Amino acid sequence: MRELRVLIHLVRADFLERVRRYSFLITLGMMVYVGYLAVPPIESGALTVNLGGIRGIYNSAWVGSMIALLSSMLLSLPGFYLVKNAVERDRRTGVGQIIATTPLNKVLYTLGKAVGNFYFLALIVAVVVIAAGATQLLRGEIVYLDVWALVAPFLFVTLPALTLVAAVAVLFECVPFLQRGFGNICFFVLYTATIIVSLSGATFSSQGVIEQPINDLFGATVIGASMLQAAHTAFPERVLNFGIGYSYSEGPIETFQWDGVNWTTGVVLGRAVWPGVALGIVLLAALVFKRFDPARERRGSARRKGARARVLGLTRSLHLPTPDLARFLAFPRFALPPFGRVLVAELLLALKGLRWWWYVVALGLFVAGVTRPADEALRNLLPVAWIWPVLVWSGIGVRESRHRTGSIVFSAPHPLWRQLPASWLAGIIVTILAGGGVGIRLLVAGEWDHLLAWGVAALFIPTLALALGVWSGSSKLFEALYVVWWYIGPVSGVPRLDFMGLSDTAIAMGLPLVYLAGTIVLLALTVIGRRRQIYTS
Repeated sequence: MRELRVLIHLVRADFLERVRRYSFLITLGMMVYVGYLAVPPIESGALTVNLGGIRGIYNSAWVGSMIALLSSMLLSLPGFYLVKNAVERDRRTGVGQIIATTPLNKVLYTLGKAVGNFYFLALIVAVVVIAAGATQLLRGEIVYLDVWALVAPFLFVTLPALTLVAAVAVLFECVPFLQRGFGNICFFVLYTATIIVSLSGATFSSQGVIEQPINDLFGATVIGASMLQAAHTAFPERVLNFGIGYSYSEGPIETFQWDGVNWTTGVVLGRAVWPGVALGIVLLAALVFKRFDPARERRGSARRKGARARVLGLTRSLHLPTPDLARFLAFPRFALPPFGRVLVAELLLALKGLRWWWYVVALGLFVAGVTRPADEALRNLLPVAWIWPVLVWSGIGVRESRHRTGSIVFSAPHPLWRQLPASWLAGIIVTILAGGGVGIRLLVAGEWDHLLAWGVAALFIPTLALALGVWSGSSKLFEALYVVWWYIGPVSGVPRLDFMGLSDTAIAMGLPLVYLAGTIVLLALTVIGRRRQIYTS
């Protein structure tokens, strides 16, 4: 009974801390808006779930299933970044050291954090359910609400997927190398792979799903099979398919009656696999969790120091020269003006902690960009070169809040017009150096339009990082947004989101000038946000 009370208090504390954030309201508003878009107006000719130019009548089953399926897929990504802070917050605020002195065991702690994560995400889903019912009544095709048909898809499709997200967030916080930016990027890669794998084993036909894979995390095959079976009964002569995404039908959209998935015991147990997997992940997190034990951290630090000492001893025994990097960098010494010294300091802070292999990869991308043909360098190397420094950019603008040095930095002379521009220019320098090989190649080849887009992107990326860092106080927002934007726009070739100008379509649309204007707006917002930080610190 005591353990249950402790678990309840852990969940309650995490929940109350999160619902007070602006990010909670923003995510909530975005999901409600996505639910509204998922049910297009009757006369618009738009489809969210496309079965081949037909759709189900907007009853509770259809509306609930469409919004539940989209929520399962779309909320999983921002939801992870929203809840991946519970353990870190305890570590940062000193609560973890207090917990380390209590008899609270690791399994109960990680379970409490996972339940708190799920409870928070479930609250968002509950609001989306209410909005789904309101959307059905607003469209007005069927004004009768069937509560079970509306709620069941969220219970058996959306919530099981979110239990896994809640557990994975705890695991990532307990594994040291996944705690920060690298883990955020890894989750996006995992999320993208999961969407692909979820449908990889499914075979859709006019009668439904012939083979329904067990690895369908998001529930697309469960809902898709039932929809296709009902559509085939209503239109046996039509060639049917199943697609998720906003599309328009060329002809009039015909409708059919669909009463929802038949939630049999087998279907429900199939969806219950994912909470079981989530429980296993929580136990794995407890296994690797150090429970804020400073003795373990000291032992790890001692092992690292011992390894460095052994390497240094081996170097000396072999009589290898040991370069004095500090003296090399300090010679010659130039008399820089105050702003120049601040700029150099910001650049060194941005690059601090990077390993030697990071510079080797960056140098290899630079050399490859110079030597390869302009078209190949632009389309193949530039996206890689401008994803490599993402963890460098994400630290711009957030160091003051991360290390609690705002009161010191903002009390220095001219923090708004000296330190902030220096941070911005340091980010631009990193961006230019990372993609400099491709830029040189475009200059030599005379690709002036793409060179203009390259220059605008070199300004836009660090400005976006700085603006999001100043306003959010965290690096996660930029890491999540930029990686998604990078994947959908430059990599996947969506012209309007191609801020690098890789495609000729983006150039023809004049998007470099649009992103240049966006850079100016972001810079103005950054100044406003930093001024607010200075006056409130």
